[in-house]
Amino acid sequence: MSAGRKCRRLASDKPDATAVHDPHNAAETATLSSSAAVGRDADAPSSSGALGRDDCDSARLRRDDSAWERAAEADKERARWRLAAVRRAEALIAIGIPRTEATRTAAVEAGVTPGALGRWRSRVKGLPEGARVRALLDRKSPGRPPKIEGEVREILEALDNHNPAHLTAKHCHRTVLARLGHAPSKSTISHWLTARRREYAYERSAVADPDRHRSHRKPAGGDAAAHIERLNQEWELDSTPADVICNDGLRYAVVVAIDIWSRRTRALVAPTSRATAIAALFRRCLLDWGVPELVRTDEGADYTSRHVVGVIADLELDHDICPPFAPDAKPFVERVIKTISHDLFANLPGFTGHNVADAQALRARKSDAARQGEGDVETFRVALSAEQLQDYLDRWCDDLYGREPHDGLDGLSPFERVNSWTGELRRIVDERALDALLAAPADDGWRTVRKGGIRLGNVDYIAGPLGGIVGERVRVRHDPADLDRLFVYRADGGFVCVAVDPARTSTDRAAVARAMTRAYSERSREARAKARDLAKRHRPERAMADVLDKAAENAGRVVMLPRDGETYETPALRQAARAADAAAARDAREGRNSGINTRDRSGAGDSAIRARDRSGAGDPDEGAATPLPKRRTALAAAVQLYKEEF
Repeated sequence: MSAGRKCRRLASDKPDATAVHDPHNAAETATLSSSAAVGRDADAPSSSGALGRDDCDSARLRRDDSAWERAAEADKERARWRLAAVRRAEALIAIGIPRTEATRTAAVEAGVTPGALGRWRSRVKGLPEGARVRALLDRKSPGRPPKIEGEVREILEALDNHNPAHLTAKHCHRTVLARLGHAPSKSTISHWLTARRREYAYERSAVADPDRHRSHRKPAGGDAAAHIERLNQEWELDSTPADVICNDGLRYAVVVAIDIWSRRTRALVAPTSRATAIAALFRRCLLDWGVPELVRTDEGADYTSRHVVGVIADLELDHDICPPFAPDAKPFVERVIKTISHDLFANLPGFTGHNVADAQALRARKSDAARQGEGDVETFRVALSAEQLQDYLDRWCDDLYGREPHDGLDGLSPFERVNSWTGELRRIVDERALDALLAAPADDGWRTVRKGGIRLGNVDYIAGPLGGIVGERVRVRHDPADLDRLFVYRADGGFVCVAVDPARTSTDRAAVARAMTRAYSERSREARAKARDLAKRHRPERAMADVLDKAAENAGRVVMLPRDGETYETPALRQAARAADAAAARDAREGRNSGINTRDRSGAGDSAIRARDRSGAGDPDEGAATPLPKRRTALAAAVQLYKEEF
């Protein structure tokens, strides 16, 4: 007789008082724990049923202890995780939440079904604290070791994580047999896989499909709009392929914008999600809704292009670029895109399904034989043009989605929410100026002005004002109303002119050339006149003289004190001194001042000469040079003395 049947038999011998008060709870009465028995009056005589239950609980605790000792660490960790979920449910019940609701809430947080959590609570009911975690181990047959454990279990778990959707017991059996030489039977493995898929649904979801796991199981208890306080505070933009094929056989892209405060929405059909399509939708929203404070997009190449980033910067708006693979960073536009796909596209002709499985199910409406020779247009029953799809989107956004109550707006519709706003609203009144600002950049948006104009696409665009900025880098945009014209802006954003292609317009090229020459002359003349005025007022030619005078003035404020030191002499210095003395003596005989003081050769003579030069004083015979022969004679005498010494 098994331990479980023995326990039930012993417990049924004589029911205690608890069973009398609650006859419908016989199962719970049969599993009363020893802790409940201890709580009864110690002086009361114990019945045979109570003794039977005590023996049953003791046997159960011993069995759980034995199972805990044999269990792998992963199984123990799983039991601890289950106990945490049970404690969470008990904590919710303790604060007054109804039992069913508390169990459901704790089960959602743990990622399991309410039924599984209820079974775990039944296992630990009435057990001592230390025995509760042991009771939550996976149940195994009493007295028999598990058939799948250790390395076999690890191999099977690795196989299930690697290919959860298509793994078979046959493949598992072959793999374990090939690696270990022995393996459980295929039926045992099949039962184990079935139990694992039921008990470990959370872990398998996280491994098998991370995106779906994040979408269905990641907690979302916060409020992404909690900081939104006013209309047009933040917009979110994103793009998606339409789940509809048009009658030209193309699947267009849909660019979507939403204002978070009001939830009003705009969508634009375009061949692809490009910067020009985003700018076109942005134009519609700016004219219809007003100017936002912040625009949030992902980091796709279309949303971070020079065109889009430049437009947002020119309008002086904040641009919040979300990190990659983070749809929860812009949840409102992601949600409205899903609503468009499921509520509108799914009910239009040409619907292709939301994924490959949906598309295959739609194709299966006809047999393979009936589909022979058919294309997507016939298979998906295409009937709409791109213009008709755009009309459906506009009507859906304004008349259906915009007029339905939203739970996130306290039951108001986006239309009512907008009408309730009484605060400030910024608007752009000059539509033509907005068109010029939103015009697509020509090529990469930058060009250098040449003598012949602006070269773009093998065409020279000319205008009179370009003559005054030859050699400068400018920003150029195509005029959306006339592709033969360019809007030209300086690097700082200042408007310069509208340049035209003279070959495709009725422009007088000679007149434009004269205007360019005049602009060149005027700017050059202004530059030279300004240079002359500055030179006259600031005397740049005296700059170095002023610097040296200031340096001399600063140097004169601090005088170096004389220092004592050893006299340094070499034979050459001594002979040079003799030569200088001889030259001075000859000059003295001839009545000339050589500037050499034979008694003080410290440079005082040089200082006297410099002082004389600055004062303008000189010899009485100033201007009269010493005869050349006499100078040569003095030099020859000095050289002769030097040679005699050596």
